[in-house]
Amino acid sequence: FQRLEAARLARPSMKVVVVDPRRTETCDIADLHLALKPGSDVALFNLLLAGLAKRDVVDRDFVDRHTSGLDQALTAARATDSSACGLPRADIETFIDWFARTERVVTLYSQGVNQSSAGVDKVNALINCHLLTGRIGRPGMG
Repeated sequence: FQRLEAARLARPSMKVVVVDPRRTETCDIADLHLALKPGSDVALFNLLLAGLAKRDVVDRDFVDRHTSGLDQALTAARATDSSACGLPRADIETFIDWFARTERVVTLYSQGVNQSSAGVDKVNALINCHLLTGRIGRPGMG
């Protein structure tokens, strides 16, 4: 957290989004706190994936070379009900817009995400967004 906080102070234009049902200390430096319904992480990241595809924020070369199953993932993502997260639609749109416009995106999560009963699904949904945009495996992103 201290490294993230220092980076935020050094680069005030950097956006920090906290995705957590609870208000934690991390929210103090956040530009956007998405206090989603517990257990709706996959829905949120599916909405992100569908939103990125809709905005055509797709690194097609990367996707073609390094992924499979895009059509199936997008079908599932597009079927996600935006009310599933319990968030205002405007906040979801802001989240998608910021991710879409930001070349260097880093996603951090704590043990709660991958230790839940749906941890694999949560992490896969999140990684799908990085894979779609090719924002993985390069400095300052992943």
